[in-house]
Amino acid sequence: MKQLLSYSFFKYINIKKMLLFALSMMFITGSASLRAIEVTGETNANNLVNYMLGSGIIVVNATLTGHSSATGTFTAGSDSIGFESGIVLSSGSIQNVPGPNKSDGISQSNGLPGDFDLNSLVTGYSTYDATVLEFDFIPEGNVISFQYVFSSDEYNEYANTSFNDVFGFFLNGQNIALIPGSVTPVSINTVNNGNPFGSSNAVNPEYYVNNDLTDGGGSVNIEMDGLTVVLSVQANVVPGQVNRIKLAIADAGDSILDSNVFIKAKSFTDKPVVIDSDLDGIADTVDNCPMAANADQSDWNNNGVGDACDNANPVADLEFSKITGGGGVEDFDGSYSSKFGFNLTNNPEGLKVNLEYNDNRKGKASDGQSPLQVKLRGYASDTVSIITDHGKGVEFLMPCTVRTLVPDNAREINMCRVRIVDNGSKKSGSSKDEFNIQIIDGPSSGYNSGKPEIVNGNIKLHK
Repeated sequence: MKQLLSYSFFKYINIKKMLLFALSMMFITGSASLRAIEVTGETNANNLVNYMLGSGIIVVNATLTGHSSATGTFTAGSDSIGFESGIVLSSGSIQNVPGPNKSDGISQSNGLPGDFDLNSLVTGYSTYDATVLEFDFIPEGNVISFQYVFSSDEYNEYANTSFNDVFGFFLNGQNIALIPGSVTPVSINTVNNGNPFGSSNAVNPEYYVNNDLTDGGGSVNIEMDGLTVVLSVQANVVPGQVNRIKLAIADAGDSILDSNVFIKAKSFTDKPVVIDSDLDGIADTVDNCPMAANADQSDWNNNGVGDACDNANPVADLEFSKITGGGGVEDFDGSYSSKFGFNLTNNPEGLKVNLEYNDNRKGKASDGQSPLQVKLRGYASDTVSIITDHGKGVEFLMPCTVRTLVPDNAREINMCRVRIVDNGSKKSGSSKDEFNIQIIDGPSSGYNSGKPEIVNGNIKLHK
């Protein structure tokens, strides 16, 4: 016990966190161009449930346990977590949620006990400061679904360690907050980009959004150092009868560093989830290429795989199994820097890409079709292996989803060219690693991220 407390205390006063103030100021201007989430405290269980409640559900009763500062509602969440409004449950204080990110260790200890069901998800450790919203409900249909995002200041330095805050959605006693297509609970250890960030021990990085200031983050306008993408829950229920769900979150291993779970307003319904991962307007269940935008569903060889995902043509022999990384690049005149994070995997099917880029130019400088955010998910085409005097990398083309400030945060499908090179920048005398993204076709055609040399962060090629 003494050893655990000593380690926790060190975690709290970690010298790295005390040195972050100067670094964090570099990111405040960039993230301020995106709306900051707004939170409002709410301690009435029925009000919280009604805020998240959609169609086809009758709530019988609701109870709430936890600290008065740990629950509430939020608005203006689209730019940060991916949906506009909903409820938020915290292991600390919801007032620590709004950005920009200025601290690597935001924390409020509430001095409350943990939760028995959450303890079962972190075997060998106890939970603290639990916040629990429970209610009985009667659904008209035989399924329920809703959307959520999990965030935490445990990222990235405590990914893949025993210090992991925990949450769960227990439907009739069974946790349904799971990695899509699996029985694995969503947690810091099951959704991350490795520890150290960008290393080969990344777990399900396609579901992770980095916001850690020490790893090139800070562009997401919330205080948390990392978060998941928007995830969906769908589970079977008994129609016309009383079912029970428990939404719970807590600190684990100690009571330090806040975590939060956001649930989308009006999303708790008795309807199946319609998932459109690539935002092309075609549901994944019928999309012939669900991880790359292809609204036209073109399939030149009629093999059932859309051209955007079809690697029937040979791809380049690449010099790696995986490339991971994150950081920042400057525009051509050095007036501002933008942030990126990615995970590229060289599979037998081709180069699988999960990449997010955030243009950090401020305010009205982003008017028109200048992108605020570019996302690439799926398989690349026209891959070219790069070998330089200092390192190795890859260049590729693929459809990209571009979110622009005008009009109204519109999301449009474009075509992007990406160049990534690991030049071994941590070695003495080596060149800086390189990252560049260009939009070569579509509404935002002509955009270029700027100078290829990264100004912070790192890129790592794995053999």
